[in-house]
Amino acid sequence: MAALDTHHQKRAKASPFLDSLAIQGAKKASLPEFVEPMLASLLTAPPAGKDWIHEIKFDGYRLQARIEAGRVKLLTRRGLDWTQKFGPKIVTILQALPVETALIDGELVVENSSGVSDFSALQAALSEGQFDRFLFYAFDLLYLDGYDLCDLSLSKRRDMLEHLVGSDAGPLRMSQRFEEEGRLVLQHACRLGLEGIISKRKESVYRSGRGKDWIKSKCSARQEFVIAGYVPSSTSRKAIGSLVLGVYDGDRLDYVGRVGTGFTMAIAEDLFRKLEAMQIDKRPFAKPLASAEARHVRYVHPELVAEIEFSGWTADERLRHASFQGLREDKDAREVVREGSRSLTFTAKPQRRRAVFTHSDRIYWPDEGVTKEGLADYYTEVWRFIAPFIVGRPLALLRCPDGITGPQFFQKHAWKKVYSHLVLVNDPKEKSEPLLALHDLDGLLELVQSAVLEIHPWQSTLTDWERPDRIIMDLDPGEGVPWEMVIAAAEEMRDRLQEVGLAAFVKTSGGKGLHVVSPLKPLATWPMVKTFTKTLADAMAADNPDRFISTSTKSKRQGKIFIDYLRNQRGMTAVAAYSTRARPGASVSVPLDWKELSPNIGPAYFTVENTPIRLAALTGDPWAEFQAAAVALEEPRSTRRRHG
Repeated sequence: MAALDTHHQKRAKASPFLDSLAIQGAKKASLPEFVEPMLASLLTAPPAGKDWIHEIKFDGYRLQARIEAGRVKLLTRRGLDWTQKFGPKIVTILQALPVETALIDGELVVENSSGVSDFSALQAALSEGQFDRFLFYAFDLLYLDGYDLCDLSLSKRRDMLEHLVGSDAGPLRMSQRFEEEGRLVLQHACRLGLEGIISKRKESVYRSGRGKDWIKSKCSARQEFVIAGYVPSSTSRKAIGSLVLGVYDGDRLDYVGRVGTGFTMAIAEDLFRKLEAMQIDKRPFAKPLASAEARHVRYVHPELVAEIEFSGWTADERLRHASFQGLREDKDAREVVREGSRSLTFTAKPQRRRAVFTHSDRIYWPDEGVTKEGLADYYTEVWRFIAPFIVGRPLALLRCPDGITGPQFFQKHAWKKVYSHLVLVNDPKEKSEPLLALHDLDGLLELVQSAVLEIHPWQSTLTDWERPDRIIMDLDPGEGVPWEMVIAAAEEMRDRLQEVGLAAFVKTSGGKGLHVVSPLKPLATWPMVKTFTKTLADAMAADNPDRFISTSTKSKRQGKIFIDYLRNQRGMTAVAAYSTRARPGASVSVPLDWKELSPNIGPAYFTVENTPIRLAALTGDPWAEFQAAAVALEEPRSTRRRHG
């Protein structure tokens, strides 16, 4: 009786809502068991005009929440009941909605530390039973309390859904809609390293299957592929090293390449167990593979589907720089075909590598599944951006031979090995072991082979060791410092630098804070530069002693930002722009435009995975004027600000 009373109470809450909307066009009907979902067509650009709204494309499982008399089912896009798969929390919240019957279309996701939906994180949460991490984003309402709403416009359906779901930031959320021009929404999404957007015609009715009223535009290439084989790991006897992938063209399975990164060790071992039991003797592909492509491959029944992110297609129709995102148990292998236009997705073959790689499937970031090959792919993608900050400079390097969970060695001098593409350089003032420098991409990839996960260049070049050509002010927040306070500190540092005639550029550290960087003409000596930066740091700390500290005493940093000027002296280094960090998350130190500083982009927001997406979306390099902005550093003068 209590349960019946609860449903009457819910119905009472919902009924005024239905009546007030006067849902003309909706028809009375029984709650269906399942409605085949409406799907979006892939286009290279979003539609223009005021007839469309745009939503962020989520990276999770598309689900329908079916609610009937307090019972909830979570149904996949093929109608499979996955209610038990995701634990009780989402179900309990859906049960509490003020409805008797409803059918809600949405996506179940897990967000990473940057607040972005992440399919790999979803897979990890599922395998580890972390049900409290699940979020359900609702974006459409198909049925409500005796009414079939599919013939109503999207605008009406969304209005009703927003009323139902509300604006709570709990596990049940409403997918945000944007009414700005589609290309601007996509551009912003891509700059943030997101997957893409979904554009929907405001007046569209809900129709099952793929049509042109919903359009998806992607920031990077991503789709499902059939797993047709695997190559065993070279570092573990019970793990895969790479997957062999294909797509269907009618009844023919075509080979499209391999993916060798994106696996955590647990996933690599789980895939090995699954695929070992599925082995077959005959290749499943219509055409034989070339000898190099077929080397060490073990073929399997082409039944499993993997979601793969990749940077494009080569001219010989192979995936370029692919990364495994997870298995798609909700997809049928026979439905997997190549998405998009071939003529639009071909890219040139990547630059040929001369650096020799061994054990390319060795995992450097275990939780993110970033392998040696994945790191090499990242640096190949960003080479033209990182080169100006690391080429022709003495380098200090953080090496992690067993990845970030093993021993770490910060090395300023060359170690014993044969260098094919790196340069040994002697410090003219020090009689010690030589330092390392590089001049090309192969030198950088040789560092990857040597397990270098962080690159810290000097602030001077090999052509002028004694006169730096940049200064770096590292804003390092202590415990309890909000991110907005770090942003304000960077902006104040910019203003003070500009007041003395220096340009100021900002980048994330990939760790906790921000770096403010000023280019210099290499005229001032190290002592002059150190004196200037110390004067600047001391002035900020004196003007705002409650916010800043310019001494490195850790016990005094609580609630304050340490202005680290000590990197601006001979032999000291700071992490390079676009260098990775040897920390969980595979974060990257990334240059930003000052206008991009916001609570949405934290210090470790950009990663090995999303930084190339960001760079591909930029219409201009935010640091394009860095070298041109260099000026001579004048004699230090007071940078104290007078108050009153």
